[in-house]
Amino acid sequence: MIRVASVPADHPYVAHLSPSGETPGDGCDEVIRLPDPPVIADDGLTRWWPPRILDPAWLREHAGEFDVLHVHFGFESFSPEHLREVVDVAHELGKGVVVTVHDLRNPHIKDPAAQLSRLDALVPAADAVITLTQGAADAIQARWGRDAVVVRHPHIVPLDVMAALLLDDTSSRTNRADARSSDDSTAAPARNDRRRIGLHLKSLRTNVDAAGALDALALVADERPDVEIVVTMHRAVADPTDRGHDACVVERAEALAARGAITLVLHEPMDDATLFAFVGGLDVSVMANVWGTHSGWIEMCHDLGVRVVAPNIGFYGEQHAPVLYDLAGRGDEAEDGAAQDGAAASEDATVDARRLADTILVAVDQGRTAPADVAERRDERDAGARVHSEIYRASIPTRRSDVAPARL
Repeated sequence: MIRVASVPADHPYVAHLSPSGETPGDGCDEVIRLPDPPVIADDGLTRWWPPRILDPAWLREHAGEFDVLHVHFGFESFSPEHLREVVDVAHELGKGVVVTVHDLRNPHIKDPAAQLSRLDALVPAADAVITLTQGAADAIQARWGRDAVVVRHPHIVPLDVMAALLLDDTSSRTNRADARSSDDSTAAPARNDRRRIGLHLKSLRTNVDAAGALDALALVADERPDVEIVVTMHRAVADPTDRGHDACVVERAEALAARGAITLVLHEPMDDATLFAFVGGLDVSVMANVWGTHSGWIEMCHDLGVRVVAPNIGFYGEQHAPVLYDLAGRGDEAEDGAAQDGAAASEDATVDARRLADTILVAVDQGRTAPADVAERRDERDAGARVHSEIYRASIPTRRSDVAPARL
């Protein structure tokens, strides 16, 4: 048994690093991940961030409860010096340290140096480094001289939901598009024969150019009146009293809705089932990010059979071949001369409305993709779980072997 203090544990990516349980002899009981130590937020709700595990005192107090510290997300709350101390303490306690590099550039932070400085503290000192694409592994080698094990992103949508998609790909999709969550009465418009484009702005993450994407959709609406365009955003973005309010974006979206170019849906944050239902009713999903490295959104859309239009940044192009478009004002060279390292997009990169509109039109003509093959996704997950088990075992000082874990 290998006990892993995962940062975090409560995340669909991390949950799907465990075996599916559907493959005989897949070692389901070999790795257990500790639950996230709860953090009480200002609103009284419990969450996992900022992660308490990344505290030298916590590590010492709970040293008898875990064998490996595995860092994924959430470390932007800490300085590089603090993170070096965390790794040093874990090693002092005889624990293995594994780092998965999901983001060479943090999607929530404008300054690209901020994420890299923290990775400078984690990556060189880790016992093992994992990443999701070969391009990211090459960038890690170029900057830190570390060989990262490439393990593809596991499925996001539950396997049973994907199986249901394959059983009834038409009527099931219609029902999913109109599904309503228990706490929100807003749903997508009724499904019809028109191809549907979706832009999910959610809470306007820092790396999203919502205005540029809306301008692109306006062009699409003018040029292809036969398509249906649905734009969603969290209700708080339209609330002047909320700190996430963005009057310019709301006004632009409302103006497009008023002239019938788009359907605007304001909603509370969706639970997973509602999100999968909503996105599953689309033909094309548009991403308006202006920097990034990897994308769980692309993985979700792949699972659901929804074609993705994504910016040509980071390593999105290595994730299930989305239809890519170029940004305006994008820098193409990264620090240390490593091109396309996922941290390369300049801070003033924006969505070029014309380029994005043209790319959306191409994607619309291509139509939906097939939902992911459930057996393939299950096999990917189980293979990834086995590789993680090997990496954990090799990272623990008392169990290390000279044999490197197999690559997928």
